[in-house]
Amino acid sequence: MADQGRPRRAGGRSKRESILDAAIELFLELGFDQTSMDVVAAQAGVSKTTVYAHFGDKLELFRAVIARGGASLDFDLDQTMLAAVDDPQERLARIVLKLLQATTAPTYLAFIRVLTVEAGRRPELTETIRSLGVPHVVDLVAVALREDARQRGYTLPDPEAYAGLFVRMTAAGPQMDALLDPETDRDLAHFEAYARWTTAIFLRGLRAGDLPDAPASAMSQVFPRLSRANS
Repeated sequence: MADQGRPRRAGGRSKRESILDAAIELFLELGFDQTSMDVVAAQAGVSKTTVYAHFGDKLELFRAVIARGGASLDFDLDQTMLAAVDDPQERLARIVLKLLQATTAPTYLAFIRVLTVEAGRRPELTETIRSLGVPHVVDLVAVALREDARQRGYTLPDPEAYAGLFVRMTAAGPQMDALLDPETDRDLAHFEAYARWTTAIFLRGLRAGDLPDAPASAMSQVFPRLSRANS
């Protein structure tokens, strides 16, 4: 729980990072509407003027909070790709593992709950996430799928759309389990086995060939840039 009366700014942190730290804690505890810029400033140990100097309004601050979480996942995924072997199947399984670990983490799930509650009343919050563009993970998966198609000699009609489908299919089940049951198994060995299993099933279907084109609207809800790029 946030202690709104006690600033938590660390000496080695920049003011911007201190503001983001405070905003994350407060958005998760209080929700979007109940988190004011005044409270964020007090929690960060800075003036309200400083908060507005870094973030023009509360929606921009919320967007920055979401972007910071995405950047952290992007870094982990890039490190995974750098360490990956040449086998696309192994690379995809490692990507899935990182994705599962990130999207079932308590902070990520807490933000999903906040968005679920707020989205009906404040649709601009959902649009804030969509406006960030295609998640980096989809780009990395598309690269691996293209390489698998090249090595195995099949035609993949729309790598980005199939990459988006792969991300949805592999992440949705464990994420829903974690949302419904906070005590659900997040053991590393369990996630590794699940990642390899789902990756093998998906690639077996692709390698069989005769793949249909993705519907034009397939990725438009979560990954809008894909639908624009393919239109």
